[in-house]
Amino acid sequence: MNTEQNQKALLEQLEALKKENEQLKKELSILRNENISNRPVSFKEKYAVRILDSLPDMLTVFNQNEVGIEVVSNEETNHVGISNKDFKGMYMREMVPPEAYQNIHSNMRQAVSTGAVSTAHHELDFNGEHHHYENRIFPLDEEYVLIMCRDITERVTTQRQLEVFKSVLDKVSDSILAVSEDGTLVYANKQFIEEYGVTQQMGIQKIYDLPVSMTTKEAWERRLQEIRDNDGTFAYRAAYMRKGEDKERMHQVSTFLIRENNEELTWFFTQDITDVIKKQDELRELNLLLDGILNNIPVYLFVKDPENDFRYLYWNKAFADHSGIPASKAIGHTDYEVFPSHGDAEKFRKDDLELLQTHKRIDMQETYLSATGKARIVQTLKALVPMEGRKPLLIGISWDITNLQNIEQELIKARIKAEQSDRLKSAFLANMSHEIRTPLNAIVGFSQLLPAAETAEEKKLYSGIINQNSDILLQLINDILDLSKIEAGTLEYIKRPMNLGEVCRTIYAVHKERVKEGVTLVFDNEDENLFIEGDQNRIMQVITNFLTNASKFTYAGEIRLGFERTDKNIRVYVKDTGIGIEPEKVDHVFERFVKLNSFAQGTGLGLSICQMIIEKIGGEIGVTSELGKGSTFYFTIPYEEAGELGEIFKMSKTESKGNTVNRVQQIKKILVAEDVESNFILLKNLIGREYTLLWAKDGVEAIEMYKQYQPDLILMDIKMPRMDGLEATHIIRSYSKEVPIIALTAYAFETDKELALEMGCNDFVTKPVSERTLRKALDKYSTIV
Repeated sequence: MNTEQNQKALLEQLEALKKENEQLKKELSILRNENISNRPVSFKEKYAVRILDSLPDMLTVFNQNEVGIEVVSNEETNHVGISNKDFKGMYMREMVPPEAYQNIHSNMRQAVSTGAVSTAHHELDFNGEHHHYENRIFPLDEEYVLIMCRDITERVTTQRQLEVFKSVLDKVSDSILAVSEDGTLVYANKQFIEEYGVTQQMGIQKIYDLPVSMTTKEAWERRLQEIRDNDGTFAYRAAYMRKGEDKERMHQVSTFLIRENNEELTWFFTQDITDVIKKQDELRELNLLLDGILNNIPVYLFVKDPENDFRYLYWNKAFADHSGIPASKAIGHTDYEVFPSHGDAEKFRKDDLELLQTHKRIDMQETYLSATGKARIVQTLKALVPMEGRKPLLIGISWDITNLQNIEQELIKARIKAEQSDRLKSAFLANMSHEIRTPLNAIVGFSQLLPAAETAEEKKLYSGIINQNSDILLQLINDILDLSKIEAGTLEYIKRPMNLGEVCRTIYAVHKERVKEGVTLVFDNEDENLFIEGDQNRIMQVITNFLTNASKFTYAGEIRLGFERTDKNIRVYVKDTGIGIEPEKVDHVFERFVKLNSFAQGTGLGLSICQMIIEKIGGEIGVTSELGKGSTFYFTIPYEEAGELGEIFKMSKTESKGNTVNRVQQIKKILVAEDVESNFILLKNLIGREYTLLWAKDGVEAIEMYKQYQPDLILMDIKMPRMDGLEATHIIRSYSKEVPIIALTAYAFETDKELALEMGCNDFVTKPVSERTLRKALDKYSTIV
């Protein structure tokens, strides 16, 4: 039998065996089915197929030769790109890439050899995407192997993201940890582990065993409750020490509570802010220092933001003080919202736009209205400050020169006034020369003519002219003295009880004979008394000046003197029917050196001095006039009723009227202490016929002659050689308290009078001495009440 015949016979035999095998399988299957039908079906057997179809894993069966037997899971789980139908009989290496095959093959061999479950991983591209799979290999028996293949792409991606996340968290400078409800650390990044000495594994280490702020279990529970009470989000600061350090550091801690599956996990993000706080403190101190400097320099400083409609970012104290606009109302606002004048805001905006366009510094002088409506003048410098990544900021510096401008204007006015004053003084000196020489000419001239007078009428006329011009010269000297006191600021005003009615009557009696022929002087308050507190001499000076001026310029009609009282003031007036004053000159009558009539006698000082006196008293002085019809000069002073001294003053006046002479002491002998012989001769000619005069040439002689002759009264000059009159008076008072002593001196200031009275003098008469004044003083002490 040849080879071909042998092969054919073998095939036929195999075919017969195959058919026999199939027949046996059929019979076995029938037998099995009969056995199954004869026993109850279990839940597992009943639902096994449906359970396999519902699994997400691909379940495949291979024989140990790696030939595919069956896909026992749902078709949808198939991810190898081969249908379930084509799977049977196909080798594994034909189904998957070589790298995946080698991994599965190796683990399959291990599972077959050990009989234990083995796990393998591989990667495949499926439906255009890269997938990761996990294979669990189960030996079913000695022939078949079950492979469960699960798509773990999502898990791998998540795991990789978690690894990246953990890597990032390990590199940040903050300490991060997650803690379970009982205080167990679930997660801690590298920074926390290293800084706080975590020695135990996650899941075992307790947070309260570490050197953080929660050092006890109770402290942890309180902190956890605090986090819960704040809806799972809470931030706080805590100080604690790192591992290996001996000083606490400040930390900013942010916490977040996450609940999942009825479990709580608290995340802590801890940042060390010790250095930040230190830098903030240093920056705050620097800012306070800088702000203190900027707010105390005497210039405006401001900053605007061109990107935000030129709104103010900074506004210093000097700007606020001068403008009256606080920084709170300026910062964040535009010029239109800040400044009261729209025109000012327009001007500022125009300058800002020009600066932004040209980038050239602006230096200018400008004026604006403050919040109070007052104009302020400033010298302003505006410039741009470059900023990275944005438009530059606009900074402005302004020097408030309002006061400097005012001072400059005042200096200009002062210069003009000084020039005017210089011209006026020059005119005054020229006028003064004329005014002094005019009465002096009359005095000298008629003094020379007096001895040659042939008749009594001529002597009387000459004497009258001399006396009249002496009064003029004396008034001139008094005005100059008053002016010097005004310039020196020593003009005095001493209040004492006085009767204004009596003062006016005295002045009226003197002046009623001095008015021109055809003019009548009328006193409206002839019988009235008004007791007040005031300086009698100064008030008399002002009224006398008014009457003197009225007498000069009134040629017909009348001059009226009077006073009236209101609740708070007293008004004194002198009204005349004289020539009047031109309207344009009325406002200048009280200025120094002003003479409205250059031909009338006077220095132009009297009314200016009167104004100074009244204003020092606290009153007002004024004039109303109509050209050709007359003028009214007046002053008002505060009314001050005389106090207790005033009552005594009233009583003494009343008693003196009712009881003129009770006991008369006749003065016969007068001691005159005077070092100038001509002055003694004058006194001898004035009163020498009525009294016996003794002459002492200095204070020493005055004391000796008083002790020797016991005079009835002493006229004591103040300034004398060897010993002055004040010292001599003081010594004489040690011998006698009663002898009247009248100071007789050329010192005319009130302080001199006060000093003389203080040293023991009874009265004070100034030189040059008039006979009327001297006799009045002597009459006062010749009668003792």
